[in-house]
Amino acid sequence: MNIQVRRSQPGAEAEFVTGLEWLFAPPGSRPPDWDRDRAVERTAQVLADENAALFEARSHQDRLVGVASVYLDILSVRFGRRASIEDLAVHPEWRSRGVGAALLTTARTWAQDHGADYVFLESGVARAEAHRFYLREGATHGAAAFRWDIER
Repeated sequence: MNIQVRRSQPGAEAEFVTGLEWLFAPPGSRPPDWDRDRAVERTAQVLADENAALFEARSHQDRLVGVASVYLDILSVRFGRRASIEDLAVHPEWRSRGVGAALLTTARTWAQDHGADYVFLESGVARAEAHRFYLREGATHGAAAFRWDIER
């Protein structure tokens, strides 16, 4: 595998969102309120946030083959500073080629360098292959996640 992982920069928002859309393929799905333009705007906000980082994996031809986002989000009384990997997506043609592992390592290193005590990652219940990958990468089942959507 010949890829480079680097921090996303302003101007790459739309391309980063394209990478996120790889998560919509089965077993994933498009969020019911998905709005690509709003996602591009949010990406710009995240790029400006010192407590977050967006990473992109690129092939030797400079093709986007993976993306990841990591956020310093809460300081827990019980567990310390948490970093959350919110998005980790690899182009379907590049899966099982080390791209996800490289992105995960980069995100975890960024979290550690920014004071995180642990890294948290949620994954949809249908993503059995992704779950096997996370376990191979040393993750443990730390929690069951529950969600309430806010009506707007």
